Amino acid sequence: MILNINQKIILLFTLSFFMFLTRGSHFLTEFNLPDMSLILFLSLGFFSSSVLLFTLLFALGSFIDFGSASLDITKAFCLTDGYWGLIPTYAILFYTGQFLKGKNLTNNFTLYSSLLIVSITFAFIVSTNTYYLFSGRFGNPSLYDSVMHGWNYFPGYLLPNVFYGLIFFVFLKVKTSSQFMNRIKSS
Repeated sequence: MILNINQKIILLFTLSFFMFLTRGSHFLTEFNLPDMSLILFLSLGFFSSSVLLFTLLFALGSFIDFGSASLDITKAFCLTDGYWGLIPTYAILFYTGQFLKGKNLTNNFTLYSSLLIVSITFAFIVSTNTYYLFSGRFGNPSLYDSVMHGWNYFPGYLLPNVFYGLIFFVFLKVKTSSQFMNRIKSS
């Protein structure tokens, strides 16, 4: 499905709303919801293959992070050279979304959930390692030390993202079933 410009604007607005709502440690909300950014990039990849929209969504996340840090310096802890590891981290989920749609894997819960867990795990490895290797906060760690460090954060990274990913799966199922029902009614 190719999105027209209005659909792309609605998609970007919707994803932006959820990013503002869930982006961790920012000044825009009093809610303490887990960060939904990974699943937002998965959703973007599913609905659009636009690198421009990917760039705009990444820029919005960066704006939120850097804006929060400018208002509260304690929120700047992760804003180091390692921050840019988020680009390949989000790209993993963006391309996973494209793969899911291209292979029509949203019809198979087992394959969807397996791919979701694998992609989130790979995103964690990339994100954590780019932070430990390039932040300058840990001396000069070896790649092995970097890979071995930070696994205590993995459950807190994996579980909310799997939960959000399952919500996205249910959304797709509801959307598909409502389209199916509309086709039956119009026949």
